[in-house]
Amino acid sequence: MNPTLNTMLPKPLRALRLERLRLSPRYWVVAGQATVSATSFLTNIFIARLCGLATFGEYSAWQLVLLLLLAVQGAVITQPMQVVVGALPATRRAAYQQLLLALQLIFSLLAVAGVVAGARLLPQAAAVLPAFVVLLAATGGQDTLRKLLLADGKVQAALASDVLSAGGQLLVLLALALGPQPATLAQVMWAVGLTTVPALLLGGRVLGAWPSLRGLRRFGRRHWRQARWLLPTSLLQWGSANVLLVFAGWAGSPAMLGVLRLAQTAMGIFNLGLQAVENYALPRLSQSFYQAPQLFGKQRAALARKMLLAAVPVLALLALAAGPLVARFGPAGGSQYADLLRWCCLLYVVILLVYPLRLTIRLQADSRHYFVGYVLSIVASLLSVRWLTGHYQASGVVLGWLLAQLVLGGYWALALRRTAPVVR
Repeated sequence: MNPTLNTMLPKPLRALRLERLRLSPRYWVVAGQATVSATSFLTNIFIARLCGLATFGEYSAWQLVLLLLLAVQGAVITQPMQVVVGALPATRRAAYQQLLLALQLIFSLLAVAGVVAGARLLPQAAAVLPAFVVLLAATGGQDTLRKLLLADGKVQAALASDVLSAGGQLLVLLALALGPQPATLAQVMWAVGLTTVPALLLGGRVLGAWPSLRGLRRFGRRHWRQARWLLPTSLLQWGSANVLLVFAGWAGSPAMLGVLRLAQTAMGIFNLGLQAVENYALPRLSQSFYQAPQLFGKQRAALARKMLLAAVPVLALLALAAGPLVARFGPAGGSQYADLLRWCCLLYVVILLVYPLRLTIRLQADSRHYFVGYVLSIVASLLSVRWLTGHYQASGVVLGWLLAQLVLGGYWALALRRTAPVVR
């Protein structure tokens, strides 16, 4: 066929359809995080509604341990990576990935050993311990792999692993829900842990890297410079949310604690959405931060506008529908806590406004301000929580979180005014 004539022919219909499927990477990232968020939400609702509040409370206790270990893992491995990788040449990133996988393997072994040792003090934990160990190892490995895939630009593979894990998990939980007997806590944990394994294998195959410590001398110092303040900060972040929750359960009623946990579950969708933005945007913002500060300021402002436009309408609708939602999904007699969900909506508007400051602080060469900000915010919330809960009951806990965010944003703004006037 004449080449000139061939170029004049219209493209095949199949090619046109494929072109339409070439979405921007950020949409794949949002889709993946939405999958994770929806699965987490449905799992918690499943346990609370079908297994009873007692089982839900036990699951929440184990979940707090898991979240603590994931926070430490993120501070030691993936959060420093999101900053360091943007400053590395492409030729060195494969060796850096191998080092991160080796660190992940070491961390998983230490975490499992620590949990097993701690469980010896609680004889009642023996029935659940094997399932939780599998859940911990699989979830930790999957979390690191998907963040490495996102940083490497393999966003579709990250989405595929999320869908594979979520689909299997929901199918198994549905089978348990249709069973003749109520699901036990161990069964739920086995379902969540084992259905994560296929996603873990898929992510490892796509990444194509094997654990190796050979890059420790080359990258270790730069990685640790970021991690040294992130580690204590991650412990403070975990404590800031959960210490207030424990205080509310101790000082209040089981209904108050139940509503707070369910409110956390609902608002956790926004937490995971923010984490998706950070996982995808931070490695890319780090390049302009170091090479073109003026461009970084424009990119950060554009990102903040998109986040507000996407989230504020949803938060407004959630606040308006708070009464029916709490009555439908909350525990019996919990409808009076609708104001708590409305305060949560306001809290996340403030979080969205503070988030651009968080991203900029994360990109600083020294993470000291990131750490100090959380220290001040936790001190403020702990000092005020007794008065707030005494006057506003469960809503007082959310007001304590709100105060913490205001302190956090104020300190970070002052710190950036002194250290990074170009991009503040």
